[in-house]
Amino acid sequence: MTQFYKPSGKFSLQFILYFLLVSLVAFPILGLIYAYCIWYIPFVYINLFIAIGFGLLVSICISKFVIKKGKVRNPTLAFAIGFFAGIIALYFHWSVWIDLVFNAGQSYGSERIGVTVSNIEFLQVFSLILQPSVVFENICNVNEYGTWGIRGATASGTFLWVIWAIEFVIVVGLSSYLPFLEAKKPFSETTNSWYEEFVLPALTYIENKQQIIADIASNNHSGFDFLNKDVNHESENHSVFTLYKSKSGKNYLTIENKTSSLDSKGKIEFNSEELAEYILIDGQLSKILLEK
Repeated sequence: MTQFYKPSGKFSLQFILYFLLVSLVAFPILGLIYAYCIWYIPFVYINLFIAIGFGLLVSICISKFVIKKGKVRNPTLAFAIGFFAGIIALYFHWSVWIDLVFNAGQSYGSERIGVTVSNIEFLQVFSLILQPSVVFENICNVNEYGTWGIRGATASGTFLWVIWAIEFVIVVGLSSYLPFLEAKKPFSETTNSWYEEFVLPALTYIENKQQIIADIASNNHSGFDFLNKDVNHESENHSVFTLYKSKSGKNYLTIENKTSSLDSKGKIEFNSEELAEYILIDGQLSKILLEK
């Protein structure tokens, strides 16, 4: 029977220390940068991508410095860690952004688009961070009157709550999901270390998906002879193999098919289909794939 890797659910309590360090060092900096970007870039659509970038940076910090170093092999716990990390990072952002509102100065631009000059006072921001009730009170006050608009209309009330809710879902969703995926990756309980991850060059597209899984289960190495790397991964259909190796002797493999298509602008895009995730393979097949 084909075996797939399953996380042990274990973790090291050191993750708490790493989480505190990231929360106290990285998140205030990211929150500061994010707040200034949102304040000085008066384009809602661009701000959407900035929010995505902010969420990704938070998730990367958690994945690399908390999940990895804290050896968290519990996906549910990793999701919870990422969830609270997103909230903490957003709180730092809101503390900075509210202080920018307090110190708003002269505005430049037109009724349709413009910016208001402002800079934070660090002691004031520090005071806000220590007073969550004051931050939330001022968030509600800003919501009532608004500070920016779209097409000449000031965004406030329910509409602004919806915008902020979307921002929350984007940031917290990304900060939770990527650590969840990180915690699912193979970990050797024998060596107490993560498997080495190797993303192999693009290989031949796999037409018979069931057969490739059957070949792995039966250790039929000849079933992989058709694979070669003479594939244009920028335009042609291809497969991607990610190999996980460990000194413990076990090896795991994730296989994806990438199917090319043209978008509405005539540009090539790829759709991914996962054929297998963390499937157990023997050392000989691992060697064959690395040689390809």
